[in-house]
Amino acid sequence: MKIARINVENEEIQFEEITPDSKYFLLGGRGLSSHIIHNEVPPMCDPLGIENILIIGNGLLTGSPFPCSARTSIGAKSPLTNGIKEANVGGRPAMILASLGIRALILTRKSSKLKIILVDQEGIKFESADIYRGLGNYELHSKLRARFGDKIGIYSIGPAGEYMMKAASIATNDLEGYPSRHAARGGLGAVMGSKRIKAIIVFPTRSSKVKIYDIKKFREISKPFAKSLAKSRETFSIYGTSLMVRAMSTYGGLPTKNFRMGSYDKAMEISGEKLHEMVTERGGKKRLPCSPTCVIKCSNLVVDENGKHITSSLEYETIFANGSLLLIDDLDKIARIDHFCDDNGIDTIEFGVTMSVAMDAGKIAWGDAEKVFEILEEIKNGSQIGKLYGNGVYHLGREINFERIPHVKGQGISGYDPRVFKAMSVTYATSPMGADHTSGAAIAGRVASQTKDYGELTENKGKLELSYELQIYTAVLDSMGCCYFIGPSWENMELVASALNAMYGIELSRKDVISIGKNIIKNELEFNEKAGISQTMNNLPEFFRTEPSEPTGLKFTFTKEDLQNFWKKMD
Repeated sequence: MKIARINVENEEIQFEEITPDSKYFLLGGRGLSSHIIHNEVPPMCDPLGIENILIIGNGLLTGSPFPCSARTSIGAKSPLTNGIKEANVGGRPAMILASLGIRALILTRKSSKLKIILVDQEGIKFESADIYRGLGNYELHSKLRARFGDKIGIYSIGPAGEYMMKAASIATNDLEGYPSRHAARGGLGAVMGSKRIKAIIVFPTRSSKVKIYDIKKFREISKPFAKSLAKSRETFSIYGTSLMVRAMSTYGGLPTKNFRMGSYDKAMEISGEKLHEMVTERGGKKRLPCSPTCVIKCSNLVVDENGKHITSSLEYETIFANGSLLLIDDLDKIARIDHFCDDNGIDTIEFGVTMSVAMDAGKIAWGDAEKVFEILEEIKNGSQIGKLYGNGVYHLGREINFERIPHVKGQGISGYDPRVFKAMSVTYATSPMGADHTSGAAIAGRVASQTKDYGELTENKGKLELSYELQIYTAVLDSMGCCYFIGPSWENMELVASALNAMYGIELSRKDVISIGKNIIKNELEFNEKAGISQTMNNLPEFFRTEPSEPTGLKFTFTKEDLQNFWKKMD
């Protein structure tokens, strides 16, 4: 495997082989991007300036048959948080990139012209992207597939990325051909836009360069695990993440009306059950994999009443952020919002949280989906109004002088009320990534070890430990290229160690693998400290402490000392 350093300014490309003696040997995905950012990016640099670096990397298990291991990690200094950021995404390109023998593309400098990058077995080259300027992801992907074929992998930005809006995402094409998968959080699409790269096209090769030291042993590990996942996640496969809407509302933790409530009286209208009924009745698709090797298959494809595609992968986070949070109770409208966010290349979570603040401040009426569509059009056009809403919730709050902003370190809080989901609140407050549930998703029923008691969901007891362990184990999975739905747990760290040993011919213990996660987070914390994001910023907005979430009556109750000292126990 090798790393490709791409100077987008002068188009110079340097390859570096990864050998067992290389410093990058056991670095993949988030581990690789965090290492490079920590060592090479000036912490105080402008995230949209010439010194920032964009890393598009595969995990250590990507390209293998290990289940759910074909995700891409994308990293940079975030324009949204001004700290280190990694966002991972499914889709086609990760597996193709790995098959070409490339673990990571590292984009440096800034181009003065809009370009596309073509990556194939012959090498890497550039072309002008003038003909694709301003295109939404749907039209862009359609044109690229028509030109280069349906089997290509694509990383791209929409208009929001070209305008360098701080909530911009990076899209990949899914297995159905749509630009529905997004490395969405942290504004990494704006970094790609600052490099003036519209798209990266990865071409498949007939034979993979991924080598597995002991394929027999590897399959003995991966095959039973894949079967176990497919069986244990059966209900999840049928309904997808949207199944959580009703459950979260029942727990009283479904963010509603800009976090003023934790339960939505119309939750069933936007529930996973309702979506399942709508998709199946209209002839859409369910149980779709988000990427090659995915065995959980929790994605969907939503069509309108005439069978025309609206969006793919309508998930819980998008439904909460653009449904209950805005008091929009129509799944068709939420699906259309998802479509336009994907087309513009903007994070559906950040966008929805931004709209909720606008509604709370009286700028937009609650539930006014038509006004939301108008704003999405403004974002597409790059107008001043579009920039007001396309740069994230913290930017909007400051611009309109509204203080009740649900964010941590500049990033909007996602779909779990932190007053109810106590361990998730700790993750939001302490993660180096800002308010990011994927950094350590302590959802209902999730534990980091089957042998420990972490207390009740809504109690503080055990939650500091639970969040700590989940964040470390999740960092490990992010570095493997794995979806965290396979389970960030103490038990699975042993499984990961065995898979790595069979793949690379090494001898890692579970402790060694856990150390990978700890080292990732250490790098991230150190970078953030130097970037001015200290542990004193580990907190939630004050209203979560003073306003009870209804109907539970719960408040956020961890002390500031608990949060500021959270990472000090890292050995």
